[in-house]
Amino acid sequence: MSDYQLNKLLFNVAAQHKTVDSLSDSAELASYELSPEEIEALETGDTDRLYRLGANPYLIRRVFRYRFKV
Repeated sequence: MSDYQLNKLLFNVAAQHKTVDSLSDSAELASYELSPEEIEALETGDTDRLYRLGANPYLIRRVFRYRFKV
């Protein structure tokens, strides 16, 4: 498990100003050293699990903005 790689991926997606419900592009995910648990959380858009895995809350909110009620 590498929370650095997880946060790097989220940062790169956020820098592209993308907001998504989930990240399922296997080519994009394969370029990062992610654990199977991290990949599953990204593919399902499980924000709580991403937080428990060490993802930065700010990056989670930026990338998965649609999952949060305003």
